[in-house]
Amino acid sequence: MDKLSSLLRNFEITTKVFGYGTLCGESEFDIQPGLGHIHIIKRAPLEIIFKDRKSMFIDDPSVIFFPKPTAHAFKSLKDHGADMVCATVSIGNGIQNPLSMGLPEVLVIPISQLTDFEKIFDLLYQEAFDDRCGKQQAIDHLMDYLIVRIYRFAIQENLITSSAIAGLSDPKIAKAVEAIHRNPGHSWCLDTLACEAGMSRARFAEYFKERVGIAPINYLTELRINVAMRRLQQGKSIKSLYGELGYSSASSFTRVFLQKIGMSPKAWLANNSIPD
Repeated sequence: MDKLSSLLRNFEITTKVFGYGTLCGESEFDIQPGLGHIHIIKRAPLEIIFKDRKSMFIDDPSVIFFPKPTAHAFKSLKDHGADMVCATVSIGNGIQNPLSMGLPEVLVIPISQLTDFEKIFDLLYQEAFDDRCGKQQAIDHLMDYLIVRIYRFAIQENLITSSAIAGLSDPKIAKAVEAIHRNPGHSWCLDTLACEAGMSRARFAEYFKERVGIAPINYLTELRINVAMRRLQQGKSIKSLYGELGYSSASSFTRVFLQKIGMSPKAWLANNSIPD
């Protein structure tokens, strides 16, 4: 299984297109907990305005990706409208998500660099700017596919550092990272993971943290909690989950969940259940 697919087994990316058209003036995008944004700028120029850093100017048609919740605004330049398609991006759940780790606050990719994306953009614009039946479902699915392609591009161009993706790309620790993702409920410890990587315990611990950005056992714990969140939303019970994720009892699983998330699994699910 390739490095991106091994992550997508446990961390689902979903998008929701909510806006398309021509921007004339200024439009603000507030922080939405758990959601990033992706904007496809078909016609530039425009200015990206941030609350706590300098503005950015976009001169060419571009993909603008905010992997984490970030307040921002767009401002079209005088006498120039900006054609764009906007979507929210949900990248799994919770803490230290490896699909958002290692990416910059905002990733700007000129469309001219995405040389094999023409058909995707053509379909996206066609669905966005035409009025056809099934439009919302079609454009959401196209955006889901586009975001996977954006991740593939970021991996190929080494735009993601200090993350699980970086670890999966590193021949020294890739086997250990793959093993964690393949079976997060296994009774892994630092020694067994170092053995998977063919490294000494001390060297593995140091190198894993350097490449992934977090200590091995902490990464394993946070992966388990992220998997638990997804399973809970799918209707799994705590009783059926704790053994699957490597915990000796429901109480030990609940204790770790509470430490990491700040609330019990039951309380978290009450606030994050998926509507029917």
